[in-house]
Amino acid sequence: MSRVRVVLAMVVVLVFSLTGGPGAIADPGLVVGDGAPVAPGATVAAQMGCEEPTTAPATGPGITGGPWLRDPEGHQPWSVSSTLTVASDAAPGPVTVTATCGDRPLTATLTVADTGSGGTTVRLLVGAAIVLVVVGAMILLQRRRRASAG
Repeated sequence: MSRVRVVLAMVVVLVFSLTGGPGAIADPGLVVGDGAPVAPGATVAAQMGCEEPTTAPATGPGITGGPWLRDPEGHQPWSVSSTLTVASDAAPGPVTVTATCGDRPLTATLTVADTGSGGTTVRLLVGAAIVLVVVGAMILLQRRRRASAG
């Protein structure tokens, strides 16, 4: 049993040494939205861990960021927040968003949703085909019942 305790203690010490200890606060970097795709023309919240007084708005292909704001009550002084706008003509797919804290660039990935009607049209056509097959099968079954009963 003592060997298990020694191994467990070594694992705990190793984890704390790799993470900076129990009191270390991880730099949250740049966080954009909640990970869900964002529709073109929509806005999304962003947050950045930055105690520096100078910041630059977040930008990316088809992305425009507003100014970074600190909590006016002083909560979480390391955190600034902003709102990003996705251009109405932004291409669907992943976009690298970059913001600057002091002279340090931070990046995050935002996924622009594909709102094209192509996917919707295909789903509607497939649904209509399934309905037609089911209705056709029901009609054939009714004809067979009538033919065998008659």
